[in-house]
Amino acid sequence: MKPLEGVKVVDLSTVIAASSTARIMAEQGAEVIKVEPPEGDLHRVQGAILGVPVVPGENPVFDVVNANKRFIALDLKSEDGRTVLLELIRNADVLITNHREDALKRLGIAYDDLKTEFPGLVYGHINAYGERGPDAAKPGYDIIAYFARTGIALDTGTAENFPLVNLAGMGDHPTGVALAQGISAALYKKLRTGEGDKVSVSLYHTGIWTAATIQTGTQYGHSYPKPYAEPVLLPVMGHPYKTADGEWIFFVLFDFDKYWAPLCESLDRPDLVTDERFNSRLANKKNQTAMVEILAPLIESKTLAEWSERWCALDIPFECLKHMGDIAHDEQAIANDFIRPVEYPSGKTVQMPMSPMQFRNSELGEFVRSESVGAHTRELLIELGYDGDSISSMIAEGIVRAAD
Repeated sequence: MKPLEGVKVVDLSTVIAASSTARIMAEQGAEVIKVEPPEGDLHRVQGAILGVPVVPGENPVFDVVNANKRFIALDLKSEDGRTVLLELIRNADVLITNHREDALKRLGIAYDDLKTEFPGLVYGHINAYGERGPDAAKPGYDIIAYFARTGIALDTGTAENFPLVNLAGMGDHPTGVALAQGISAALYKKLRTGEGDKVSVSLYHTGIWTAATIQTGTQYGHSYPKPYAEPVLLPVMGHPYKTADGEWIFFVLFDFDKYWAPLCESLDRPDLVTDERFNSRLANKKNQTAMVEILAPLIESKTLAEWSERWCALDIPFECLKHMGDIAHDEQAIANDFIRPVEYPSGKTVQMPMSPMQFRNSELGEFVRSESVGAHTRELLIELGYDGDSISSMIAEGIVRAAD
């Protein structure tokens, strides 16, 4: 049995964050119905910006957050379209949306509009800046709410560089994971009490949580970004060094006392083991500029392969910095089903990222590509009890859209 088998979800989402929550739940066995406007989710065309196909049957960027769903297209500004949505909700356990609160209120589908009629409904909502405060109604996406407002964009990197350029969806996906966890907790509560709840997750809040360790430190006088010669943590904890063949590496000597001597020996500098300027966590931090000046040329004297052989033999925690394009060929990711090959009709095979939860005793099933706008409109309306004439009439009036 899949973990969420038997759970029914209405996915009234756009773009990435909330859609990714529904994708996670679908992968875990929930029946997910995605409700789109007749023109479709704007995210259907966003892959073109990245040079990725957005044609029927091959839309990988859209598939990332919309796999394993059924699709219905409704005009929610019409009374009949809203009636169909309410019938879908009546048969569902969960509603997921990222529409702004004012739009939800205008449509009469905000949580307060539904909670009396549907007391067992778990209502998952993603917003930009939270439900209260002066910016509650402000529009936002991950680039501005998750990265810009939280300091991640400005304080990540080094003082010598421009602010971090945030790549698409990198704040949306962790926000989607947060909402998936919150919904699961609310479903567990519902099992015990029969009561639903509203689960609210914001891009800004998730960004604050992501950067919580450093953000807390700033309240004790630390400021960022730092120059390259002043590591954020320690010179041997997450600071980048370049090898002779141009690769970059990180060490993480979190257990400093355990790994300091092996590292020094691997660098052919046994004298550093007892050097009081560097041989404790606090001394290493206090004299970090001198430490970087020693380590940088040492590490640049050998290739990544040469260092890897030494460090792996000593079990020293390190990693080579990779490009995102490397992941599709990473044996570790493939072996663990972190990515899964999905073949498109064009013959192109894409290594599709899977959701980051795995279960020992539950199968997550096949990856089912997304389908066109309104692909399941007819069958879903029939399941709700509409007859053929009524469906044809709604299609003709533009209340619903069917792919056929």
